Amino acid sequence: MERRMVRSREEFLTFLFELLDHIDAVKPENDTVYSYIQAAAAWLEDADGFYKNIGEARDTREADWQLFADILSAALVYE
Repeated sequence: MERRMVRSREEFLTFLFELLDHIDAVKPENDTVYSYIQAAAAWLEDADGFYKNIGEARDTREADWQLFADILSAALVYE
């Protein structure tokens, strides 16, 4: 799933419905609630490195709509 910018509640809701469509279309690697939540937590622990690699300055201690969207997207495939 391609990363999209999510800056508002409305954009986050749109993102969530697109994420659901994506999950319906492909079998995600983390296809149980447990593995999905585990991957989300692991990704968040490494999120600073992700943002550094894409050249985006972000304080991951401060939650926002984009961080939530990135966590949910990454958790589909993160090991």
